[in-house]
Amino acid sequence: MSHELQTNDPLHSVIKLTVTATIKPLPAFVKRLASFELRSGYTLAGFNVWPASHPTVTLERGEKLDITLRLRPLSATSGTLALAPDAPALYKLRHDASSNAYWLDLTAGPADASLTQAIPLVVTGADGSSSKLTINLAIEVPAENLVVTPRELDLGESALSSLKAGQQKSGRIGIRKLAGSFNIKALSSTLPFLKLEQQTIVEGSNYLIRVRIDAENLPKAGAYMGVLVIDIDDKQKLQIPVKLILADR
Repeated sequence: MSHELQTNDPLHSVIKLTVTATIKPLPAFVKRLASFELRSGYTLAGFNVWPASHPTVTLERGEKLDITLRLRPLSATSGTLALAPDAPALYKLRHDASSNAYWLDLTAGPADASLTQAIPLVVTGADGSSSKLTINLAIEVPAENLVVTPRELDLGESALSSLKAGQQKSGRIGIRKLAGSFNIKALSSTLPFLKLEQQTIVEGSNYLIRVRIDAENLPKAGAYMGVLVIDIDDKQKLQIPVKLILADR
């Protein structure tokens, strides 16, 4: 980024100021945090904690996620940091002398249910006094991680003559994962006259399945009940009941 400043100095009528910066990508874990402050971080006991002072993450059952927090003293009187003697061994605290910042490495999970992990730190002041600083890591494990809406699809009643004339009759099913990722491998139905189309809302976590009656492959009039089968890549098959009525009119 460059800026040019005009002056009344005939020898230096224009001064050019160039600012060079290295912009690093955000750590992957940041998008998994429930809340964070990228611009300024949070103030906690004389330290600036970035990107979250008390992080909350949503994990699927058995998942692990590595998180690193930066703790930077706000002043020369903020003191120094160390892990408390009773801190679990899986937490690590590193000090970067060049920036005078501390890096706290955390591992969230694996967990089978929601819980909060307390990370105790000791702040030692310049006068030798000590105090405790605690960072809480909240882990939320949803009881039902894969959300399917609706659980049963009712396409109602349609006239065969209207369908043959080009009228569209369709429904849709939303599938999203609260934590972790998944992909849809295949779509099928026990009713051969239904067409299934997949739409990606958010790659790896949120999809929409559109279901419509194929006007070129219509069966005889009657009430039909079937199943939509959705294969996802964790060897799980979702089966969604579907029903409809085709009237001979």
